[in-house]
Amino acid sequence: MDELVFQEILLELGIGLPEFFTFLEGKVHRYPVKDFEWACFPKLDSQDRIIDICIIVPEFFDEQCIRINIHEYAHAFELFNELGQVYVENKDVREQNAKEKELEFLRLRLKKN
Repeated sequence: MDELVFQEILLELGIGLPEFFTFLEGKVHRYPVKDFEWACFPKLDSQDRIIDICIIVPEFFDEQCIRINIHEYAHAFELFNELGQVYVENKDVREQNAKEKELEFLRLRLKKN
């Protein structure tokens, strides 16, 4: 899958803005393996404010890998909207939001087929 096509999917899901994609340039680490501990995490300053974001995701092998990418980009977009703010873990809420975007992707996919 082409990166621009993926960005269109993200936009359709309400994940991202042009400045978000520009901000992420050089911060997304895409690997040619399927099984790994994929992640999105904030980089914090000495006062625990979010100053940067790092994403580790698989290449687009199949639908599962696309869903992993959607999940991690959903986390990244949340963090992007919190740049400069003190980081609050809130893992359960963050995970639920990212999983909802995955489900929304599946619903859109079914609707188009």
